[in-house]
Amino acid sequence: MSSPNFQLTPLSKLFSNLKDELKVLSRETKVSVDSCVNRILSKDIFAKYDNPPFNNSAIDGFALNEDTKSATKNFSLREGLLKPGAEPNVILKKNEGIKILTGAPIPLGTTRIIFKENTNEQNQKIYFVQDDDKENNVRLKGEDFKKGDLLFEKGSQIKLTDLAALIGSGNSYVSVFKPLKVGLITTGNELRTNIERQSSGVIFDTNLIPLKVLLENWGHTVINLGALGDNLGLLRDKVHDNMDLVDVFITTGGVSTGQEDFVSQFLNKEGKVISWRIAIKPGRPFICAKLGTKYVFGLPGNPVAAFICALVILRPALSRIGGGKTWFKPFSFKTKANFIKYKRPGRAEFLRAKFNQENGFVSIYPFEGSGRLSSLSWSNGLIELPDGEQNIEKGDLVDFIPYEVFF
Repeated sequence: MSSPNFQLTPLSKLFSNLKDELKVLSRETKVSVDSCVNRILSKDIFAKYDNPPFNNSAIDGFALNEDTKSATKNFSLREGLLKPGAEPNVILKKNEGIKILTGAPIPLGTTRIIFKENTNEQNQKIYFVQDDDKENNVRLKGEDFKKGDLLFEKGSQIKLTDLAALIGSGNSYVSVFKPLKVGLITTGNELRTNIERQSSGVIFDTNLIPLKVLLENWGHTVINLGALGDNLGLLRDKVHDNMDLVDVFITTGGVSTGQEDFVSQFLNKEGKVISWRIAIKPGRPFICAKLGTKYVFGLPGNPVAAFICALVILRPALSRIGGGKTWFKPFSFKTKANFIKYKRPGRAEFLRAKFNQENGFVSIYPFEGSGRLSSLSWSNGLIELPDGEQNIEKGDLVDFIPYEVFF
């Protein structure tokens, strides 16, 4: 295919434009901590309590009060057992010890706690078998975080791994941005969303459901605005009729420069185009614009290109509009290529790839067409190739992005 006679926007320039243009549209609400995962914080979160809330034992063993002036390695054993949840009402004298369980408040006078298996207990005495004085095995009050400490900044997206810190700090409710209301429109005369048998010239709409599930996975509320034929008037009416119902529009198809590419025609005529025709493969026709106060992202119609553009571009863009502080950058790692490829300069490429954990090599799907649906289920991630020229031989290191990091 010959090179296009128009200027393509480099992916880095697209990201720069989006960072400058995109503003937070979502409003605030409060949710309980058990329903805040994947939500974006609208306010800083501070600790309401110390963690740990008191000095407590890190192990099962004996709490000791050692006389540092004495070299003795045996201690008088007090009666009793200190358990978690008990009141710390014991005071240890010099060279005295008491049994203690993990999580129990340590008694006053404790200098350290030793493992039970490193001692012998006989005649109400504790004798060292092996000294373990490298650690005192005491969890100090507030050693993790203290009351008033900043735990999470506004704009952070709460992860499952954040819940323990939120609960342990006494934050049962958190302030978050409301989910974006995303209006989803698929376009194309050939599309059918619900057919039992394909007829000539008709194909299944394979964009709608995957994108809907993907957007909901990211925490957004999807409003299905339906599939439209290639008709400028229908498209215009559908968008303007729903301006008050959604925060963002996402369309598929109709974004190139052809006679019936009505999404790009509509946005160029009535909107403020942020970027159009991106130096990315697959997904070159991608367009984004602002229409009044609402953003519109036009994905290519080919399902693989639409899906990959959603991962690479929509994931960070929608997070920014929804209140995210940092620009999402997917985790990648270096791995060895199990393929040969010559990449021309001019476009960043995202290759459908399969990483083999057993040998540490990554293979690429043998066909590049963005209509090959099976390539997505075959692959478990993407190889990112920057926009420069590149010759890849077997064994060369390449950047692999697992799909899981986008979800």
